Amino acid sequence: MLKTKTAGLKKSAFGFGHLDFGNSDLFRISCLGFRIYEFQEPKRYMVTARPVGLMSKDQELWTLAAVLEATGGQLLVQGGEQSFSEISTDSRTLDRGDLFVALKGEQFDGHQFLEQAVSRGAAGVVVALEEQETSGLQGFQIPVVGVPDTLRAFGDLAEFWRRRYPIPLVAITGSNGKTTTKEMVAAIFGRSWKVLKNHGTFNNLVGVPLTLLQLNSSHQAAVIELGMNQPGEIERLTEITRPEVGMITNIQPAHLEGLGSLAGIQAAKGELFAGMEETATIVVNMDDPRVMDVASPFAGRQVRFSTAGGSADITLERVVSMNLDGSRFLLKLEEEALEIHLPVLGRHHINNAVAAAAVAWAVNLQSSSIAAALAEFRPFDKRMEILTLPGDIHIINDSYNANPGSMAAALETLIHLKKQGKTFAVLGDMLELGEDSSALHRQVGVIVAREGVDHLLAMGEQASHLLAGAAEAGMSSDRMTQVSDHQEMATQVRSLLAAGDWLLVKGSRGMRMEKVVEILLSEVEKQKVNV
Repeated sequence: MLKTKTAGLKKSAFGFGHLDFGNSDLFRISCLGFRIYEFQEPKRYMVTARPVGLMSKDQELWTLAAVLEATGGQLLVQGGEQSFSEISTDSRTLDRGDLFVALKGEQFDGHQFLEQAVSRGAAGVVVALEEQETSGLQGFQIPVVGVPDTLRAFGDLAEFWRRRYPIPLVAITGSNGKTTTKEMVAAIFGRSWKVLKNHGTFNNLVGVPLTLLQLNSSHQAAVIELGMNQPGEIERLTEITRPEVGMITNIQPAHLEGLGSLAGIQAAKGELFAGMEETATIVVNMDDPRVMDVASPFAGRQVRFSTAGGSADITLERVVSMNLDGSRFLLKLEEEALEIHLPVLGRHHINNAVAAAAVAWAVNLQSSSIAAALAEFRPFDKRMEILTLPGDIHIINDSYNANPGSMAAALETLIHLKKQGKTFAVLGDMLELGEDSSALHRQVGVIVAREGVDHLLAMGEQASHLLAGAAEAGMSSDRMTQVSDHQEMATQVRSLLAAGDWLLVKGSRGMRMEKVVEILLSEVEKQKVNV
């Protein structure tokens, strides 16, 4: 199994990241400046990667020859060791016998900690060629492999390991729904196979290789989410994962800051299909013209799905019901009709479930497995999570992240679920939208008003644009509130709520909108104590 290590690590040579658990169950991982992630609940996340099953028990797992073959690196220092027990990117946690890969990012540079890695017993190191004159490498008594780019070399090692295990691998990307769809696919696959998947949002150029390095002979399938902020990242992740099945959930405005335009997003997401072999299968959302556009050049097998009445292999026939218990809908797999119960809120999650079913159908899994897995599926923390306050006040905590598409879906769900009382939208900024940010926030404001939300409360740098859009669509000023922070937001919300009301809380991850929910819940607990 992959060796995992967790600790209250502070500033160090984190080839993978900076873990700071503190006293709460929230911790943060900053992958060398590639991105900041937060996760709820204490979990064990990998900072080293130990592959298993490549060779017999009396042989080492990684040989120097294999490392050189995988990376195309130069042997700068011969050293004495010829094999390694693990691949590590963290100088604080590696064990004697590990191969240390010195990753370089915006916040940390593993090359600054080579001596620390060696003193802890590293059996070899992988370094950038440009560092060979400044890192004192010639004094090391272990193999030193030089490569042009250590991050690329890390991916090359993961690709090498992936080739050792030619199991079905599904790669999923998209603007909205990719994490939930990945989890649904993994749940369906898990009824038949032992499945490897990436956890949390380990979906970038560090997290995906770390995940693939967990592959061992017990795995029968893998489901990997691919994320990106810049052009070329999906292309590279496709090279590393070598998927047999690929899916783009949809293409909508998200990460515009790094991609410039919707056309840029389309090109970046389309790198998945463009990078796949013709012997592979792509799963295509017929309802999204941009997905159809990037799918059209693909010469291999295409499995198509539709939730809007398209003529596809897998279609949503009709939604039977949507309520607090989730959704019931009829799914058609070619000629077979299947009734699905999905205990997750929101029409958009029906779309995710149809997409997941299409992937399962593409690899010939039984319809009974699809229905059973989806019936047991549960929502994730801060993703369409329903909480209830005294007085039958319901909070839809969808604070994990936000972009224009997911905002629209959440607002639609808010209005659909409300049977009595008023509706309140508590919205934070949608981040990483670039120069279109103000216009896109105004558009969401328009949606708030047109959906019939009773009161809009906004915070963040784009709050004024949210309110302006709502005003343009006819929402009166007495139904709009702008606040400066989470505490003020909670105070304003509390003053407005009455029995039977519904409250949606949503914003990008960086806005930490769950703090509003936490304040409201903590006040309820205090009231219980004082009674």
